[in-house]
This record gives sequence, structure tokens and C-alpha cells, in this order.
Amino acid sequence: MTDITGWMRTFITVADAASFSRAAARLELPQSTVSRQVSALERHLGAALLKRTTRSIALTSEGQAYYEAALRALAAIDEAAASVGLHGALGGQVRLTAPLTLAQSRVIPMLADFQRLQPRIEIDLRLSDHALNLVSDNLDFAIRVGAIGDSRAIARRIGVARRVMVASPAYLDEYGVPHQPSDLQAHNCLSYALLATGNKWVLGNDTQVEVSGTFRADSPDALRVAALAGIGIAVNARWLFEDDLAAGRLVEVLPDHPPADMPIHLVMPAGRYIAARVRALADHLIAAFAADPLLRTP
Repeated sequence: MTDITGWMRTFITVADAASFSRAAARLELPQSTVSRQVSALERHLGAALLKRTTRSIALTSEGQAYYEAALRALAAIDEAAASVGLHGALGGQVRLTAPLTLAQSRVIPMLADFQRLQPRIEIDLRLSDHALNLVSDNLDFAIRVGAIGDSRAIARRIGVARRVMVASPAYLDEYGVPHQPSDLQAHNCLSYALLATGNKWVLGNDTQVEVSGTFRADSPDALRVAALAGIGIAVNARWLFEDDLAAGRLVEVLPDHPPADMPIHLVMPAGRYIAARVRALADHLIAAFAADPLLRTP
């Protein structure tokens, strides 16, 4: 019996991965099976969907048209499947990525709530402060703080990262407390390597301060540890420091001049069909962010 739907899913995976071997790994199938299914689909349609070379593959014009139509068709099929059976019977895997500290502080508890409602859905969470590629890393969506990066992606703003400037009491005792933004230029300011503005700290009133320091890291958690060790002054999301602030291990610096907030977006690849399980998890996270006083957009 011909399995057109299965062939379509295999073809879409190959097109997204731009590689038979990567598609085979994602589908957990032998590469020969993936190649055979795509060839069978091409024979069934009577058209070449892919241009194959020894180094790469690309969609033909017929393949591009079929790819877009197949995305729409599979979305309809998934919606139809989701509408049958008992409420809450969604299943399958959802792959997403989120920044490490945001996930640990907020997203993972949200995912736990979701899985209590949808126990058959498996979640594959990739934690990274670097922006993973949604297509090549085979991700359904991402939670991203700050710049989105990919202009082709579909982004929805779901919250805001309220940032704070902190230092340890020991550091402030030794080097003094800044009283105005310009005072930061005389302090050791810890640099977050992934901050788009580099060594310019942007405060909430659009004041920009050029800072410098002797410690730089691409991990917010590393900045937190450095601040606790008394190395200098750090800026990052309040959720990173909230326990330390409450316990007095860190102190807020320049509370009347807080760092500018950063947007939080839910980002999906453009053009990809959205399975019902993916939409269900995305909707749950959107609602959970809106209900969190620390994250919701004013």
C-alpha cells in the first residue's frame, strides 16, 4: 500500500535538512530508506523534486511548489488527527530551545505543568544561550531573549526580560557604590559576550554608558558567579539574580537607573507546518509568560 503521507513527511525532512544523511538521523531511519521513499514519491508524482549532487541537494521548481503544498496538507492532516479521540490525547515529540537560566528559572516549571495536561507529548529541550538554527537543528520553535537574528523566522513577542545591575556587598565596600551612571566608568564591569551592544550598557532612560572590565563570559550564570565572587558589577535578567538579591548575597546597583528591558519572543521557522502538539505547547507557554509578573509585557 502506498504511504503518501509518510513519503511527504520524509521529503519535507530532507528538504529542511538539505541532506539525506541528516534527515535519516532525524527520522531515525536508514539513509537508504529515506532515499527510497523520496524516489518513490517522485515516481508517484512524475516529477523530480530534488537536484542531487555529490555534495548537496536542492529543491527543483516543482519541488519548491510541492514542498509548500505538502506543508499545508500535513498541517490539515495533523489538525484532523488531533480532533479525533479523547480530549488531551495529543502525542509525539516537540523540540524547542531556550536560554539556560530562563529555562531553569521559568520555562521548565511551565513545561512540567504542560506535561501534566498532555502526558503523551515528549519534550526535547535544548538549552543554549547561543541562537541555535531552527532548521538545521530540527527544532519546532525557540524562546529567545533580545535580538531574533533570523529575519525569515516567524516571531511573536511573549514577554520581557527585566534586567538589573548587581554587585556583591564586598565589592561595593572595597570600591565604592556608584551613585550615577557615569560612575560605572571607574568600576570593573563584567561583560556578557553575547550582548548586542558590546561594552555599551543601555539604561532604561536611553542613557548609554561605555564600560570596561577584566572579566568576560558568554554565560549569564558565569556572570552571576563572578559577581558573587566580588570581581565586579554585572547586568543581566532579574530572574538570574533574584534569589541572591533576596538573600543579600548581591545588592542592586543604581536602582534609579535600571538597565533597559529586553523582549522575549517565541520563534518558529517560516513555512513549516505546525503540528497540533507544537501549537498546544506554544499556546501554553504564551499563556504562562503572560501570567508571570516578572515576564509579562506591561
